[in-house]
Amino acid sequence: MYSEDSTVLPALKRMRLGHHFCGIYQTDADHRRIVVDFVRLGVERHEKILYLVNLQTSDQLKATLSAEGIDVTALLASGQLVIRSAREAYLADGIFDPEKMVEAIRTETTNAVAEGYSALRVTGEMTWALSGDPGTERLAEYESMISSYFATGAKVYSVCQYDQRRFDPDLLMDVLQAHPQALIGTQGLDNSNMYYVPPEALLAPDRSNAILETRIANLLKTAA
Repeated sequence: MYSEDSTVLPALKRMRLGHHFCGIYQTDADHRRIVVDFVRLGVERHEKILYLVNLQTSDQLKATLSAEGIDVTALLASGQLVIRSAREAYLADGIFDPEKMVEAIRTETTNAVAEGYSALRVTGEMTWALSGDPGTERLAEYESMISSYFATGAKVYSVCQYDQRRFDPDLLMDVLQAHPQALIGTQGLDNSNMYYVPPEALLAPDRSNAILETRIANLLKTAA
């Protein structure tokens, strides 16, 4: 049985298997807190941690974690912590393919459990999507597909990190639609009855009407 650090962000401690958070932050301090606490909690729970860097380098991430008392050298040596380039993970051959990325996450989850970890904990710095590479326009579609996979009860947690200072507001609205849980700064919020639109609606042929019907249903729930 692990003993969770009482200083870890409550929103991260409340995460359950299959939770898929969008983390939207506006300060470097909030970003650092999310990163450190997400990794720390994974260590304490004996989960495998996959971190996809883009906004910072691998060395910068290691320095941040080490400064907070996390034994990065031991974690990397054991394989519990894996740090990869987000561009290499998301943009294989310079193209973003949502279906392949979802399958990659599925495989990573299966492998983590097979290695004896209780779950996979994955987080990515989403600034890679600002590159303009082919397929990046499908980001919101990918986020919705990931939410659909996570909803199956997969043994995985995820926080997709979005720096609000860098992303277009319209894109972030799409991101909110694709995530049932949101981390705004360091505050965790249930987005399931607000902006969230389930994958079957976001991916529907008549997408606009499906989103409208979801919005109306959410309003009726709020009024009930």
